[in-house]
Amino acid sequence: MTQLLWFAINALLSLTSAQMTTSFSASPTAGEPPTTPPPTHSPIPSLSLPPLPPTFSDVSSAVDCWNSHITYSFSSTFLSELYRQGHVWSTTSFTSPITETSTYGYSLERCSTIYAGLTTLCDGYPRANDCSTTCSSTGYTSWTKEFTLSTSGRWLTPTWSTELTPTLVPTCTEAKDFSPECSRLVEGYSWLSSQIVKITATATATETSTAWVNEPHCVVSIPPTVTAMPPAKQRCSLKADSYEAYYWPTATATNTNAFCSPNATAPTATPTIPGRPNTAVVSGLTLTSPSLYHILHNATVFTYIGQKSTAAWGIGDPIYGISSVLPTLTYSQPPSPILSMSTECHKPSPHGATRCTLSYNPDFLIQDLFTVNAKAYYGDELPTPTMATICQTSYSPTIGMPLGEIAKQNEVGEDCEWTFSHSGRTTVLDRDMYSVSEFTASDYHAITAGAGEGPSTRTAQPGSGTTSTGGSAPTGVV
Repeated sequence: MTQLLWFAINALLSLTSAQMTTSFSASPTAGEPPTTPPPTHSPIPSLSLPPLPPTFSDVSSAVDCWNSHITYSFSSTFLSELYRQGHVWSTTSFTSPITETSTYGYSLERCSTIYAGLTTLCDGYPRANDCSTTCSSTGYTSWTKEFTLSTSGRWLTPTWSTELTPTLVPTCTEAKDFSPECSRLVEGYSWLSSQIVKITATATATETSTAWVNEPHCVVSIPPTVTAMPPAKQRCSLKADSYEAYYWPTATATNTNAFCSPNATAPTATPTIPGRPNTAVVSGLTLTSPSLYHILHNATVFTYIGQKSTAAWGIGDPIYGISSVLPTLTYSQPPSPILSMSTECHKPSPHGATRCTLSYNPDFLIQDLFTVNAKAYYGDELPTPTMATICQTSYSPTIGMPLGEIAKQNEVGEDCEWTFSHSGRTTVLDRDMYSVSEFTASDYHAITAGAGEGPSTRTAQPGSGTTSTGGSAPTGVV
């Protein structure tokens, strides 16, 4: 019902705006069209809004600021319409045709690529550690065109256009988002909108045209109003500043295993003491072979507290509040399979927005960070391996970790329904998945250690944790 009310008010204001625009139309003139723009504009009409009731005196400064924005918006709309109507097309006729020449051109470049560490393994794909391209100018080419003109024309604009400069926009802020003052202004907007209904019903079109009100430039929070039966889980989300991982290296895979035998089984780690797992301690965390350990640094847990709402447009995006901030979150998993994210995008129509579908597949290999296979790099194998070169530093995978498992292992938010923020044009097949991207081999640390009763020998050093997790704080964090 609330949302329908906002739509009804917005429709009413749209009608008011249309009527106001009609009242601004210039009167038709007889005879020849004007040859110069009008030097001045007609006086700006006065607003015909009633003052807010005394009950809003507790937010008088916010109301004064809001009124200044309403007045500016009304005046600028009035002037913009007169400015549009005041343009005059000026035409000059030549006694004899003239010829104009235009020159066009572009620079010529030659580019070359340096492939550092270029080699070809048994898969037949050329690959390099890094690929750097440099371009240099080799010349300039140009051509000219001639045009024969008998007339020329240009738009002449009103000289009073400086009154439309953005510097005249009020600099004050009515109220902060989600503040009590903003809530009061939204109540005031509802009251003024109801008065416009009365003005529209009783006044003439000219009077109605000055009944103009803008919504306050702030957002309020609408708490959840529907209680599920049985009660639903709390909606939660997660963001981390950086990511790194620790893994137990296996015996080095041969080129045949890595590239020439797609069905080859990855070698497994051999315990230092048969029958007992290897362990290592990194920054106070005990790592046990053969598990892979994902580390999320400076992690923030958010919980859903409501939805945004503006005075005119109604309910909008969800709002999340900070629930807790943790220095690190650790998620351990078997060394395989590791989930990687794939993206498939398409346009519903030639002029439509691009929409993407995200899915997660158990096909990420740690060894690809060091020597990537062609299918992981290109998305599929090329018909001719030599038609392109793999650049190892350009390999940028995205992996996924189940948020529910992260919460369970760290004993945080175990009663949450987890979600991860994505674009509104993105369809996620599994929303309970945390995505990590933009990491490289330097963020994956190999560990080797002794095993047994005594202290573990750590050979892997803690990383800097500078890699982006690819995530963002949920919309409307307060």
